[in-house]
Amino acid sequence: MYEQTIEKMKQKLEAAGLYPLKAQAELSTRILKERLDVILPWAMEKSGMDMWVVLSRENCEDPIIHTLFTWDMPEARRISILLFHRNEETGAIRRMAVGMHSPEMSSIYENVQEKEETVWQAAARIVAELAPKKIAVNRSFLYGFCDGLSSTLYENLKEAVGELYASRICDGEELTVRWLQRVSPLEKEAMKVLTSVTHDIVDYTFSKAFVKPGTTTTTDIEWCMREMITALGYSYWFGADVDLQRKGSSVSRMFHEVIQPGDLLHCDIGLNGRYVHLHTDMQWAAYILKEGETGAPEEFQVLLDKGNRFREIVMEELKEGVTGNDVFACSVKRAKDESIRPMLYTHPLGTFGHGAGPSIGQYGNQGFLPGHGQRPVEDKTCYALELNVYDDAKIWDGQQVFMYLEEDICKDGAVEYLDGHQERLLLI
Repeated sequence: MYEQTIEKMKQKLEAAGLYPLKAQAELSTRILKERLDVILPWAMEKSGMDMWVVLSRENCEDPIIHTLFTWDMPEARRISILLFHRNEETGAIRRMAVGMHSPEMSSIYENVQEKEETVWQAAARIVAELAPKKIAVNRSFLYGFCDGLSSTLYENLKEAVGELYASRICDGEELTVRWLQRVSPLEKEAMKVLTSVTHDIVDYTFSKAFVKPGTTTTTDIEWCMREMITALGYSYWFGADVDLQRKGSSVSRMFHEVIQPGDLLHCDIGLNGRYVHLHTDMQWAAYILKEGETGAPEEFQVLLDKGNRFREIVMEELKEGVTGNDVFACSVKRAKDESIRPMLYTHPLGTFGHGAGPSIGQYGNQGFLPGHGQRPVEDKTCYALELNVYDDAKIWDGQQVFMYLEEDICKDGAVEYLDGHQERLLLI
């Protein structure tokens, strides 16, 4: 059963160009070209930047550099510089590389460094020739992945371009957030497949094919999930985490436990590619049947139904131009008006797991979020629709029970699930 499941997932990935590794590398180049053609011009125009300079040093890489390098250049070499210039009249983007780069990079970037120039001389010359009004660099007080410019490279750049152009250097957060947040058409299709494969892993590990009540532990499931992800040539960006709730325990997430009949099982799992920089993130729940039971207690299914209703509400409130804080406030109010007891902590997803864009609540802060929560919702963005609902279960003597749920969605005009969502509790 295990080998058959792995083989089916490989076939699904292979059909989408996401497996084996060579196919994933080729797809990553197509995605990069599409992003540079479709997303970067929009991001530069919307942010009001006519030049973007991305600098990175070997062994001290800017996180964003990996979204701009090709698969055959996994890290910076000595000092790597990329320069992007937007022509205000035509909107065309000139893409330039300074420093050592790979064969695949040469098919995308123009090598502008002359033979006798240092990287700093070449960068300074290009800046002077193009005379940009605003030069974006990767500095940000809010987002770590937008803050990858080291202090030494920042000083090097200012010194190289001279006083006039140093005065035009700006923190590029508005540009970099948009670059990271938006997904291209190829990425959206890849996300659908990666989400489906993540579901397949949950379906196998949360089934009687793997779980043997009284023997299997939550930790056993975690390691099986990791092994399955690794067998596909992918990575996991957290966990995977598996826990349970049990009648008589005040702990709502019990880890490292032997799974017993009557338990409510929960997982949090996400995978990411090696060359295709996309992440999944989801949470599902299962009930361990007791002897003689053919289904989960009705109260638990009702709680899942309330969670799904809450998901509908959030998706309805996810409107372009509305801030993350407003989506949070309106969604929680509507849920409470329907007698749902909610918590909401949804985040953008894609290039990074906890991605760029508006945060919609946080697990540890169910209220107004300065900064992250004040960003507006923008189109063509994927989210991990992460939340929970809770109630007092009569069948567990009034004990508070949580239904932790998370599913990957995309706002692309309408808001839609990338690969469906859990509607019934899985039964083991």
